[in-house]
Amino acid sequence: MICQNTPIERYEIDGGEIFVKREDLACLPPGPPFAKVRGLYSRLLKLKSKGVEVVGYTETSISMAGWGISWMAHELGIKAVIFNPVYAKENDTSSVLEYHRSKWKEFDAETIDIDAGMAKVNYYVGKKILLEKFGPKAVMLPLGIPFPETVHAVSDEFILSSCGKFKSIVVCVGSGTMAAGILSGIIETKSDAKLYGVLCRESNQPGFKRSLLFDKAGIVFNNSFRNFHLVDLGYEYTNKVEMDCPFPCNPYYDAKAYKFLLDCRKEGYNKNRFKEPILFWNIGA
Repeated sequence: MICQNTPIERYEIDGGEIFVKREDLACLPPGPPFAKVRGLYSRLLKLKSKGVEVVGYTETSISMAGWGISWMAHELGIKAVIFNPVYAKENDTSSVLEYHRSKWKEFDAETIDIDAGMAKVNYYVGKKILLEKFGPKAVMLPLGIPFPETVHAVSDEFILSSCGKFKSIVVCVGSGTMAAGILSGIIETKSDAKLYGVLCRESNQPGFKRSLLFDKAGIVFNNSFRNFHLVDLGYEYTNKVEMDCPFPCNPYYDAKAYKFLLDCRKEGYNKNRFKEPILFWNIGA
């Protein structure tokens, strides 16, 4: 169901080499090509052991979380309820969302339509509906599925794959859960690798985002910790980066970080910014 020790592939790009951690292969079909589901099975199993029969999730326009939740819940005999964002008119992400809806249906998830809007507001709208309809045996899963189990699973993957040998690591950052797992692995292995986290969406509180990520990784925030750099390029969540890529790379998430890496190399920053060998941590396809 979930693969351990996903491959690290070597690519020659712009006269240099980049290694790619293929975490888009972390989940076997028919699950999503999306490593964020690491830890999800453990969390759902714990909830089931406590008597939970229904899990709800408020989905966004481009996330694969609802697909992963529907699939894993189906495997465990738990009912999944996905709150489906309905837009007044079609937009650039409509085809992506429609495909994901087909996956929710494939795994027998119940869908409940809610007006598209701020995800945080819709989370509480969905939670109220879920508890009113299914009662105390239902649990609403948090936005972005930022589970400690996922942080631990990613850290274990970092260690298992000997990723501590790399000097620079680049990854996209959404909720920060995956990056926190990598940071945890860096600390656990006493690696001197530097992690560059490229935000998938602009943050108006970068300091808070950084401290939140440190907290997930079990790091006491202080200014002396120099192994992590948070990069904000001003992207909106639904901005799509279309570019040639030699491996499957999600245009709404990973491609933003991959473009940052390539742009830095083209502009001659590589020697100053990135120590080699360089690892690109690819979360999803």
